[in-house]
Amino acid sequence: MGNGFFIITGTSRGIGEALAKKVLEEGHTVLGVSRNRSEKLHSPQYHHLSFDLSDTAHLDQVIENASDILTKSGFDFVCLVNNAATIEPTGVIEACPAPEIEAHVKIDLISPMLLTSLFIGRFSSLNARKKIAFISSGAAFHASPGESMYCSTKAGLLMFAQCVGLEQADRQDGFEVLSIGPGMVDTAMQLVIRSKTREEFARADFFKQAFESGRLQDPARVAEKILAVLENRYEQGKYVSVNEI
Repeated sequence: MGNGFFIITGTSRGIGEALAKKVLEEGHTVLGVSRNRSEKLHSPQYHHLSFDLSDTAHLDQVIENASDILTKSGFDFVCLVNNAATIEPTGVIEACPAPEIEAHVKIDLISPMLLTSLFIGRFSSLNARKKIAFISSGAAFHASPGESMYCSTKAGLLMFAQCVGLEQADRQDGFEVLSIGPGMVDTAMQLVIRSKTREEFARADFFKQAFESGRLQDPARVAEKILAVLENRYEQGKYVSVNEI
């Protein structure tokens, strides 16, 4: 991979935090984007932008920060990892407050779409290997009661990645595009789901059993696999499960 620069959203915890830590350990540079800064990410090569990804009108700030870093150092690999997501609101759709529905769609779907557009627009002429990754979920493929928002936005993001991948396929020095399935990971999002009652979330018992039976993967191990996926080359727009690594 050489000297890499990664823009990773959602680095305050979970997969984003673990991936940023792994990338830094490998000697690369990271711009982490999240409302809060992780206490685990300490490195001269770590740059943090405190930003609420539901503020879609000002997402150009992310790209401006990335551009400032890129102009100061030479990188031969530049990667945008759209990782940030929220599970809320859960429950039957008529019980989901309208402001929470709107915020969910902004964070989980509109924000990565806009960041992708801005990233490609700004760095198309960059003389480096360029990649865009979307952290996906099994929810993109399977409908689930109480998860209409999460399933819908993940499914939309999967299709978006496929379409953008096709757009880039025939471009010389275009952007590599893929979706990455991390599987079930022991994150704060899983904790939120397990804390729900069956009335609040129909599949709460399933996720509680998954945790109790040790089926959840360690974020650090998943981060290693995600980085391996990012280093490899795949068909444009492909969905890659970390279980393939």
